Amino acid sequence: MYKREVKKAPASIIQNGRPVFGTFDTLPESLDIHGVRAPFIGIPLPSFFTRLRIRPRLIYTFSFGDYLGSIDIFDNKIVNMAEVSLWNKKNNCKYVYRIFLGMRLHLIPKKLEKAVCVSTAKTRYIRIGWNHSQDRISVKFKVKGDSVRPSVELALAGKFSDPASAECFSVKPAPTMRRCSATWYAFTPISGRMNLTLKNGDLLEAFPENKGFGFLFENRAYYKFITKGENITACSEVVGKKIAFRLSTTSLDAVDKDSYNDNAIFVDGKLTTLPPVDITHYLGLAQSWVIQDVESMVDLTFTPKNIISRSVNFIAINSTYYTVFGTIDGIILDSEGNKIVLKDFPGIAKRSQLRL
Repeated sequence: MYKREVKKAPASIIQNGRPVFGTFDTLPESLDIHGVRAPFIGIPLPSFFTRLRIRPRLIYTFSFGDYLGSIDIFDNKIVNMAEVSLWNKKNNCKYVYRIFLGMRLHLIPKKLEKAVCVSTAKTRYIRIGWNHSQDRISVKFKVKGDSVRPSVELALAGKFSDPASAECFSVKPAPTMRRCSATWYAFTPISGRMNLTLKNGDLLEAFPENKGFGFLFENRAYYKFITKGENITACSEVVGKKIAFRLSTTSLDAVDKDSYNDNAIFVDGKLTTLPPVDITHYLGLAQSWVIQDVESMVDLTFTPKNIISRSVNFIAINSTYYTVFGTIDGIILDSEGNKIVLKDFPGIAKRSQLRL
């Protein structure tokens, strides 16, 4: 059975100009990858130029009440964007709210012990914060709707000390050993409230003091001029087990994928590292996706129910992004060989392409 070595994280992930690669069950002081010596073709360019090729992302996936949602925050240096997308698992309705922020420095924080990420606009507010010393991760957003979308207000909180909570950190080559991609995962059960209100002020839906699950993904990487990727993320409960996982394949993957990748599943607070996977959808994004590996640990089918697409073209940036809501069926094995059988398990698939 596949296993990837899990170590204790160093205080700094860049040491003497070189990344410290691996998968870690503790956190470094910060998710900071600048300072890599000559990351592009071995040419010692000034750090100002190499920092421009670092792209951070922060994505919070949550399952709460009848809704599966995703909060995506992108820092593209020139065009920063935040997006809230919601999918009602019962009636298949989707709602999308986007904020274009323009040039913003330090939008996504690097500190892992305590930090907050805030995105504000006149009609849309998003806040994601964490504090390990206070044992808390909190998420809040308030977005104003229109004639076709309700206004939504959500406030959630989780505890890192919950027995089902888990975190991990990984640093992998991207794709060569000169460059790196660093990723932080944090899964927690959550509790909170959510209200959806129509334009006339009538309450469409309310989930007061409800419980659910939240999965935080933060990544920083040295991007190529053209970067593509696909991933599947899910968090919920199966037969009393609290589960979250993320499986991905990108053009930034390491050459040695068996030793370095980000694939992982959390089951009741226990981490299982997963092998590299292939994600295929031969009949198009709207038809079944197949996610498999060669170790017989992952054998899943993702069935799309609703698709969101967007394109951004601005100066030197061209971006295409798809968010696909749907259900997952199949089997994943944990580190002890136990079968986790998924049936109509809600999840989110994403496909992206960024051209610099």
